[in-house]
Amino acid sequence: MDELEFRRRLVADPQDEEVAKYASQQPELQAQLEDMRDFDKFLSHSLDIDVPDGLAERIIAKQQLLEEEHDKVTHVSWFRRISAPLAVAASMLFAAVIFYYGGLAHPTDTAEHALAHVYYEQNALEKQESVPLQTVNEKLAMLGGKFDTLPGKIVYATFCNFKGQKSLHLVMQSEFGPLTVFVVPADQQSTQDQKDNFSDSRFEGLIAHHEKANTILVANRGAPLERFQTEVNNSLRWL
Repeated sequence: MDELEFRRRLVADPQDEEVAKYASQQPELQAQLEDMRDFDKFLSHSLDIDVPDGLAERIIAKQQLLEEEHDKVTHVSWFRRISAPLAVAASMLFAAVIFYYGGLAHPTDTAEHALAHVYYEQNALEKQESVPLQTVNEKLAMLGGKFDTLPGKIVYATFCNFKGQKSLHLVMQSEFGPLTVFVVPADQQSTQDQKDNFSDSRFEGLIAHHEKANTILVANRGAPLERFQTEVNNSLRWL
């Protein structure tokens, strides 16, 4: 087993005994193993929460009410159909549903999940301390990639649960404010989304589909997302 095979098998099964044996030979790999196992436990616990009775019905009823109040607007994300103050509160509720009740019969699409994820972790947008390139790449390596250079000042880097997938959540500070980047391993869902651009009253985003993973960017409205996407993709290399 080489290091690349170790990383691939680590992502696939952190409990693999051969992976653990290989990692025991190098402290750096052992740290990656423990990090991934901790995240695996977090992911399992976050998806193993009982859904309160009637929660799905209440959410659906809320969406139907919004649609009735704004029947002149069709085929638009419900994030756009509420005023700015209500949007934040509603998004926080929706984010909690996504994170803790992922088994509902009406899953959201990638765009709405990305927005909800950003609202749910708004504290990450306020961070200022720089995260070293090595730290970012140690996490990204578990998904099979690396940055040759950082596309900007990274202030937040952690694994996250993105629609049930182990993904990397980054926040980069820019002259247009914080930029959130999700690196999500390519799966069947990556080919099902039909729209690449999305937005609500506060943020807009861009989804770039790739063979290895999708990169999903979310920034303040008016930020040059195409430019940011190009910078991220030019810096990102797959092993």
